[in-house]
Amino acid sequence: MKRLLLLILALGLFSTAAFAHNGMIHIMGTVTAVTDNSISVKGTDGKTQTALLAATTKFSKGDKTVTIKDIKAGDHIVIHATKKGEQLVAAEVKVGAMAMSGMSGDMNGMKMDHPAATTPH
Repeated sequence: MKRLLLLILALGLFSTAAFAHNGMIHIMGTVTAVTDNSISVKGTDGKTQTALLAATTKFSKGDKTVTIKDIKAGDHIVIHATKKGEQLVAAEVKVGAMAMSGMSGDMNGMKMDHPAATTPH
């Protein structure tokens, strides 16, 4: 009985996580190739994935709207995509949006060289 209860609880947690992301697949990494129709990204896991672009794909860098022409190989990006059959279709592409593991919120513009960080107490 306990196992059944734990299974139901685990399934509930996983379904909540999927719902929270609106069914989106997230690709985070470094751009390896850009065309007018797709972006290839080497992910943080070392695998390369390609997301197709749609007329509705939104592009941003910080708080500014950009276009596909502004994205270059070597840029760090996050793609929010949906799965259409076996292909990923980008809904949103954020340039320069690599998140630090375990961190949350916008880290852009934060000074990381505070003297207190290097001074022993």
